[in-house]
Amino acid sequence: MLNNTHAVVNVRSGRRDGTDVTDWLRECIAESGGRLTLHVDERGGSIEKLTRRALDAGASAVIAAGGDGTISSVANVLAGGDVPMGVIPMGTFNYFARANGIPEDTQAALEAICHGRTSPADIGRINGKVFLNNTSIGVYSQILKQREDTYAQFGRSRAAAYWSVLRALLKFYDPMTMKIEVDGRQMSVRSPLAFVCNSAYQLERFALDGADAVRKGELALFLADDVGRLGLVRHAVKLATRQMREGRDFRLVTGREIVIDPGRHKRLVVRDGEKEPMRGPYRISLERHSLDLIRPPRAAGAV
Repeated sequence: MLNNTHAVVNVRSGRRDGTDVTDWLRECIAESGGRLTLHVDERGGSIEKLTRRALDAGASAVIAAGGDGTISSVANVLAGGDVPMGVIPMGTFNYFARANGIPEDTQAALEAICHGRTSPADIGRINGKVFLNNTSIGVYSQILKQREDTYAQFGRSRAAAYWSVLRALLKFYDPMTMKIEVDGRQMSVRSPLAFVCNSAYQLERFALDGADAVRKGELALFLADDVGRLGLVRHAVKLATRQMREGRDFRLVTGREIVIDPGRHKRLVVRDGEKEPMRGPYRISLERHSLDLIRPPRAAGAV
């Protein structure tokens, strides 16, 4: 599996030094009898291009080293194929790695790749593009923009990420009137945020309902109430303190096929922390066992 390993490394992810990661990775693969080719994204925006380059070079495995956005971009190229993906988490939250039992410690993650096993993982898609943890339209794109500004000012940290949420919600409020269909059920909703989650781990981390449905092979669609700026700030505080409740603070709908039409041709769509303009309506679906993932032996059956 590791005889022709390629690694796609985002040296701008999180707070780690990508140079140390690549040195350790090269040593680990060599000790396992494999050969390593590095593809380093230093300026951002080249992850998918570098992953395709790795496949064109006959990669037997591709390792994604970076945050959830980097890992999702690599998965967007690999999903549906037969080349497995390894993960070295280097981001702020690392939800995908944590959900799949992959250590956040860099050296431990390397050991997991060199001695792990391959097993399938589920993915979500929005208009054909892969997401691993979540995708959304609405206010969250503004939160991410504010997060980038906050990181530039104060550095990357989870505290800075949470602070950026409050700053964004106080400045931005633009509720959408959306036509939504979930597994054939139709509804019309006015909300500033439609958030679709494919990670039971992330839902449980914030004490949100829907984790059981995700484990059974469904997506969890969260629709925020139309409560104004201060109301959204209160919701953010509740989310951070694990006090959000279905019915009182949001609406939850679960299913395998979701279509969201916000009545505008193009909006910013967020996939695993990365945003891009995308034309609606937004067709969101779940693909079971579509990505071959290298996990630690003890986590080989995790989903």
